[in-house]
Amino acid sequence: MELFYSKNISSGGRVLDPDESAHCVRVLRHRRGDQINVVDGHGMLYRCTIVDDDPRGVLFDVDEWVENYGSHDYRLHMAVCPPKNIDRFEWFAEKATEIGVDRITPLFGDYSERRVFKRERIERLIVAAAKQSHKGAIPELDEALTVTEFLQQDHEGLKLICYCDEATGKIDIKEALAAGLSQPAFESGEESPSGDSGDRSVGLCDGRSERRGLGQRPSITIMIGPEGDFSRAEVALALERGWQPVSLGDSRLRIETAAVVATAAVYLHFSR
Repeated sequence: MELFYSKNISSGGRVLDPDESAHCVRVLRHRRGDQINVVDGHGMLYRCTIVDDDPRGVLFDVDEWVENYGSHDYRLHMAVCPPKNIDRFEWFAEKATEIGVDRITPLFGDYSERRVFKRERIERLIVAAAKQSHKGAIPELDEALTVTEFLQQDHEGLKLICYCDEATGKIDIKEALAAGLSQPAFESGEESPSGDSGDRSVGLCDGRSERRGLGQRPSITIMIGPEGDFSRAEVALALERGWQPVSLGDSRLRIETAAVVATAAVYLHFSR
């Protein structure tokens, strides 16, 4: 099934942007009267009928909607230091989107080799990956922060930090997820997930329907350091702020591999 993306459909917009329109008409050969599926980036899938097949702006009517399309029962925030080769971070962002992530924050650590981050290309890759993997929600991509700035912010839920040096209290990520997510109300005041795939309600849509989300989902935030790992000062601040050190196993992993392994660990924990 093909998916198209519209930022404005949830607020009443009924026209695809020029890029999506050209792909719809010139590449996929859709014509007036065809049914298409449009996601809003916030979890809603709209089943639509084309009323004007202009490749500069496809006009459509909305027939019905599906809530929480391609959703998952958790909220995952990955905070990752981009490696020197930005292609590797792009690969992580694409694969994490396919697996299931809600927010990505690029970080600059004390030992980071990269100090510049440009969002535009990665944002396009994330949108394409969300459509390809049938996700109604598109992950947020933040502006880059320093590790210290990020640690000084408040983060709800389970907070995990991955680094190479041995640390007192470091546990396997599977153990950390099992222990942290089993606590009543998950420490953040959020309700535990029901264990199903979320409300996938379907109904007629007149453009005025209020979007309903998955409700309260457990929040997990995971930090992955740069090539030179987190500095001792950064680790000390993380421990002071209540972050749990975790291990991803015995193998020494590249930044982007570690980030994907951590993303997959959360996904598999909720897939049991």
